[in-house]
Amino acid sequence: MWLKIKPQEPLLLGDIRPDAQFLLGQKYIPGRILRGAWVEWLLRRGVSSEVILQLVAGLRIGNFFPAPEVPGIHYALPLPMSALECKRGGGFATEPSRDRRGHGIVDILLPYLAYRLLKQHGARFPVPFTVRCSRCSDRMEPVSSFYAVYEMSGKKHFTMFHPYFHTHTKVALSRHRRTAMEGMLYTVSALSPHTVNPIEGVSAPLMFVGRVLLRDNKVEEALASLRQALSRVAIGAMHTRGYGQIVVEDTECYLPPLDQRLEAFNETLRRIWLEIRSLALDPEDVSSEPEGVYFSIDLLAPGIFRDSDGIPTLTPSLKLIGQMLNPILWVTRPDVASGWSTAWGLPKPTQLAACMGSVYVYRWDGSKDSLLSALEVIEQEWIGDRCDEGFGECLICHPFHLEVEER
Repeated sequence: MWLKIKPQEPLLLGDIRPDAQFLLGQKYIPGRILRGAWVEWLLRRGVSSEVILQLVAGLRIGNFFPAPEVPGIHYALPLPMSALECKRGGGFATEPSRDRRGHGIVDILLPYLAYRLLKQHGARFPVPFTVRCSRCSDRMEPVSSFYAVYEMSGKKHFTMFHPYFHTHTKVALSRHRRTAMEGMLYTVSALSPHTVNPIEGVSAPLMFVGRVLLRDNKVEEALASLRQALSRVAIGAMHTRGYGQIVVEDTECYLPPLDQRLEAFNETLRRIWLEIRSLALDPEDVSSEPEGVYFSIDLLAPGIFRDSDGIPTLTPSLKLIGQMLNPILWVTRPDVASGWSTAWGLPKPTQLAACMGSVYVYRWDGSKDSLLSALEVIEQEWIGDRCDEGFGECLICHPFHLEVEER
């Protein structure tokens, strides 16, 4: 189920605090912040701990990603780490506004996967794998951002999220004297409730789009409680200084179903396999299509993983229907999983995590029907540790992996 969050005030959503006099906020709303605000509101109303546990267990709240509030949205997601943009002209070529168009963004996961598999099958290539911009022939470099897909006048457009920030410089206060401290200033940089309209290039309301996964039969009661809580409790930091008020609404978004994403992922891989195979020095000695069924797991939140010996790792192994699967290709970076527990009044444990946007590719040798049922469970329950805190949210076969030409 999709929900839309509309900020009424600037949002200061905590990130790792630098050793400087600047308070920076995240550009998306982590699901764990929404869950914490919900529980805090329930506690203020005197709801018992048993009832709170039952309500919270009925929903799994995913991360909410930013997008301009204009008609025709399909979905908003973070770009996978396998996405590249032109160094000289970065940005989508399908942006509705001409002023914001770049040379295009391309995903290299499937082309590079086909190249790697072909080399494992003995194919020899005259040149190494490389990607150049099709417009200016300059090199491509990784891009990390949030994007949204809109349908306008029957055409699909990709647009990058461009944030505005609300900056305010304040005087630091002494905790002991409760007065201003001489020479101590700090600057708050909060996310503005407005962004850029991708069509007209003017200011537009900001919204956050995300999924709420339903886990038991008491869905309506939990959803009603969540909506009521988030409309009355501010989120993030500095509530008493004009930050954090939001409104929650139902919305309609379209993300292709899992079976369609899996089929399109493998069909695109087979097509690219043939194209790259034709460039080999000995194409007749290599199979005409890849063996097995391939799928990717894309992190929509940082993931906390351990290997079989309990040692932290950045590459998760999956156990599906009695089979242990290890990733055959991955793109990831390390991150830090941390946080603050209002209930404990203490910081949460700090652990190594894989960064949001990390991509892992696996191969399955069984039937596709049995694989689909197992992948549905992964998308519902997520992967890794501390999933109930919002870590490990994932998407199977991210739709942007199909964009093997600049968009």
